[in-house]
Amino acid sequence: MAVPTVASGCANSAKSGVEALEAGDYKEAQAQFEKLTEEKDKKKSAEGYRGLAMTYYEQEEYSSALDAFKKAVDTGVVQTTQIYNLMGVCAMKTEDYEAALEYIQAGLAMAETGKDSAEMIQEMRYNEVVCYEKLADWENAKQKASEYLIEYPEDTAMEREAEFLETR
Repeated sequence: MAVPTVASGCANSAKSGVEALEAGDYKEAQAQFEKLTEEKDKKKSAEGYRGLAMTYYEQEEYSSALDAFKKAVDTGVVQTTQIYNLMGVCAMKTEDYEAALEYIQAGLAMAETGKDSAEMIQEMRYNEVVCYEKLADWENAKQKASEYLIEYPEDTAMEREAEFLETR
């Protein structure tokens, strides 16, 4: 009987973690991803943190999710628009709008049309307006709302938001 190598053990933890996450077995997903975070290989550890972040996110534990996303980025996970979007959402959910704005803008700066989903980019642009509004930065909120409506004129929620901002 062959003894699994450390590498296949890591792959198994990653696969098992993803399968558990997809099945909604968050306790198992967390256990598998935590195993990965302990790896000496930074790439595997970073993937563990990303999986852990997603596990927390799915459970609406936004503060823990944000901490895990930060560790994933610090450990060297491939930085994507999606990760920065999720970090922005987590920061918004914990009412840290300054951090949320930074994450959203970082994600938008790396967004690639065609590669990143149009819906995610639209969501990030919408959330950027919300962050400026929550920070009472009315001028930037108005400007971003106006830019948003040029790109997405069919968004009636933003139309109402823009009307509200005009009163500020």
